[in-house]
Formats: sequence, structure tokens, C-alpha cells
Amino acid sequence: MENSEELAGGVGVGFTGHIHGFNADAEARLDSMMMQVGKWVEKKAGYLMGHIKMSVTVDGKGITLNLTDLDIGVEHHNRLKPSKEADFNFMAAVVDVDEGELEHAMVHAMEDSGVYFHIDEHECACGHDHSHDHEHHHHDHDHEHHHHEHGEECHCHDHDHHH
Repeated sequence: MENSEELAGGVGVGFTGHIHGFNADAEARLDSMMMQVGKWVEKKAGYLMGHIKMSVTVDGKGITLNLTDLDIGVEHHNRLKPSKEADFNFMAAVVDVDEGELEHAMVHAMEDSGVYFHIDEHECACGHDHSHDHEHHHHDHDHEHHHHEHGEECHCHDHDHHH
């Protein structure tokens, strides 16, 4: 697997969605989440070649976190004040790892981080979601269940409620 042709070029995996309850604690958790992915890549490939990037924004403004070197660690750019809901974009573009495995490593890192992520892409794969169910239990009202009553094609994210 490690030396197959398509890995030579490198792979890119990205997730977008939002974070509930962004604050300094969440930012620190994002840092260790990115390090977890970086260390996973290094373990798999033997080195981290490429970059792991995260942006967290509210109304288009926010912070960028960059990881290109595990010795330097995650670089934080700009500041973002605590916010009930922030958009995020989490991306890794690295070489010599399998794309599917990278995606899993990123999902696991997100789950381990303790940050409440709501991921856009995986919403409609309701069949095989990566046990993201814990991210819903902070809602006291269960509006997240009503999207199946309309008989549509599971556009779960159409029902995001922006407070």
C-alpha cells in the first residue's frame, strides 16, 4: 500500500463545517488535534511533507493554524474572540499516505479533540458516519431529528440553525 503509484503525488483531504463554542480552550485543542494528525502522517510516511491547515472564522474573519514542521509545531495567525458558533476548514495536503486513512486519522483527531465539530461533508453519509453522534448531545431540543420527516434526500445541513 505505502509504495503504490498514486501516493507519489500526494493527497489532500479537507473538511468544512462549524464549531460550537469556540474559545481559547478550543483553540488549544485544535492545536493538539493538528499535532495528532501530523504525528500520524510522520509515523505512516516516515516524515511530514506538506501541510496541515485549519482556519476558524466568524463572519469571514478569524484565525489560521498551520503545521508544516512537527519540531516547530502549529503556528497560529491572528486572533478570534470566543464565539458560540464559528466556521472551520480543516485541511491536510501531504505525501506518502493513503487518502482514506488520512481522512480517518483526521476524523479521529477531531473526535479526540473534545471540540464540538459539526462536519458538512459527512452529513449525508448517514449510513456510515464515523460515530459523530456525540456532537449532538449539547442540543436540548431535538431539531436535528426533523430532517427525515420531509422525505427529502437527507440534506441534513439544510437544517442547520444559525443562532
